[in-house]
Amino acid sequence: MRSKFFAVIIFASSILLSLGFYVFRDFFKDASSLGIIGIFIINLVSSAGFFVSGPAFLTIISGGNLYSPILVAIVAAIGASLGDMIGFLLGHSGRRLAKKKLDKHKAIRILEKHFHRHGALITFIFAIVPNPFFDAIGIVAGVLNYPPVKFFVIMFVGRFIRYWALAQFGSSL
Repeated sequence: MRSKFFAVIIFASSILLSLGFYVFRDFFKDASSLGIIGIFIINLVSSAGFFVSGPAFLTIISGGNLYSPILVAIVAAIGASLGDMIGFLLGHSGRRLAKKKLDKHKAIRILEKHFHRHGALITFIFAIVPNPFFDAIGIVAGVLNYPPVKFFVIMFVGRFIRYWALAQFGSSL
């Protein structure tokens, strides 16, 4: 019962964040006035919403023009990684809800085995390449019981590399 409640809370929070991001999109467009904390918040909120892309990359580019690209990349990667953990937690709590059904299917056990073997590479590639499917990777990783710390670290490194490149681009403007 508690895991059902937890899953509903996570899902509802993500929907509310997505709606809030849409309603207050003009506020989030002006990230340079919010400073480095604004870059963190915008990347956190943008990544916490499911399948809703936001102008977070613009905050990184403009932040790279104002601050050290390394600092911007670290702050943005921490924010985005924490936001993306919501999908992971939703998947993990969903696993608990469907544990009996998941364990019965041989295909799920095979998928889980392969994801544990190749999940680091999959997570890293999807974290570096801008795409709307990363939320699904987080949910799948949670459902397939991938280690959360390992998922976070690999995702953070991928995000950091991407955001460092964007901040470097911003610093050259």
